[in-house]
Amino acid sequence: MMKPDDFEFVSRLIKSKSGLVLSQDKTYLLESRLMPIARKRGLKDLTELIGTLRGGDRNLVEEVVDAMTTNESFFFRDTKPFDQFRHVVLPHMIKTRASKKHLRIWCAAASSGQEPYSLAMILDEFKSQLAGWRIDIVGTDISREILTKARAGLYSQFEVQRGLPIGLLVKYFQKKEDQWQISADIRSKVQYKEFNLLEDFRPLGQFDVVYCRNVLIYFDQPTKSDVLSRVSALMPDDGFLFLGGAETVLGISDKFKPLARQRGIYQLNRPGAPEVDLTALEKAQAGAASAAGAAPGGLAFQKPKHMQTGAATTTGTTARPAAGTTGTAGTATTRPAGSGFGTTSTQRPLGTTPSTTRPGTTGTGSTGSGTTGSAFSRPSGSTGTGSTTRPGTTDTTGSTYRRPLGTGTGAGAGGTTQRPGTGSSNTSGSSGTTRPSTTFDRSRFGKPDDKK
Repeated sequence: MMKPDDFEFVSRLIKSKSGLVLSQDKTYLLESRLMPIARKRGLKDLTELIGTLRGGDRNLVEEVVDAMTTNESFFFRDTKPFDQFRHVVLPHMIKTRASKKHLRIWCAAASSGQEPYSLAMILDEFKSQLAGWRIDIVGTDISREILTKARAGLYSQFEVQRGLPIGLLVKYFQKKEDQWQISADIRSKVQYKEFNLLEDFRPLGQFDVVYCRNVLIYFDQPTKSDVLSRVSALMPDDGFLFLGGAETVLGISDKFKPLARQRGIYQLNRPGAPEVDLTALEKAQAGAASAAGAAPGGLAFQKPKHMQTGAATTTGTTARPAAGTTGTAGTATTRPAGSGFGTTSTQRPLGTTPSTTRPGTTGTGSTGSGTTGSAFSRPSGSTGTGSTTRPGTTDTTGSTYRRPLGTGTGAGAGGTTQRPGTGSSNTSGSSGTTRPSTTFDRSRFGKPDDKK
């Protein structure tokens, strides 16, 4: 167990070296991160490790700071900042930098490289429009070890599955044993540097676009304000800053202002900051929202015809699976060969077809005689003409929709409601559900009409 004064010493050390603030409730985190270092160095416990830290071992200090910084990252993380780059920032820069043809991007706290490589892949999509341009993408991080991984561009199966579309995996990655390596061309577009955000930014040069996402949340208020102030000094009037979804400049810095109607992207709060066209971005966002509403998970699956607004059969009625519903003659759901189902000219979603029969039945409904052309077949042992029947019953009238046992179908064409009963049949209306020739529990289903 770490002593309170040891925790205070280590937390102050980490803050001075990285800006990371550790509150007292993070003692467990500090212990879990530092024990592997103690074992690696052959130290018996955290007390001995902290004693070595107090002695000024610079290599150990670096290891401890590295262990405490979070290296969580994945491709196209949160999606929105990359859509904003593709639809707003890049078109704006292509237009305003047409004579200069030079664009510089900084990914601060780049971790294992997924963020800068995501941007490099987007830029590759615009290579025809960026022909003759010089594009610099600089990724920095405090961790030397994580930058080595970023330069190699090697990722596990789990890492490439997090946010990376399969099309881009196929296009830009090669399989290397049990890992995936991003192409040499994309790797060559990113330069990595070891850098601490507490240091002077000026040696890095000027940047048109800065990604500093999910970093400020680990800093205290004065450090956040200082970092934002120094970032603004690196940027031209029409530069763009990207922060994480849980981060903001409001109440922290007046150097930036949010882009209208957008979260996570900021412009410099200067007179020279231009108006940017959000039309393409908002159109893409509206399309994504529509697709997300069409199917779970945001996948743009088209709704079946019968679920679309205004969808109807050729008779002018909405195609719904309900008792007595009749659709267009000759249409049905197609089934695999050998399944006992017929084929028809038009394939419909299951449950939207007109007349219904079961395997082993005969019928002469709207699709013609026999099972070929029927929409859905019923169990063997039932007979009927374009209708829904039960084993042991006969029905020679129109098609119906199967209802749960014990429920009525409503009044048919003859104005009567068919009730379950022994040997019941229905020959009067266009709807009605017949029941097996069996007895049933009247207390469950209610009394017949003539007994009420």
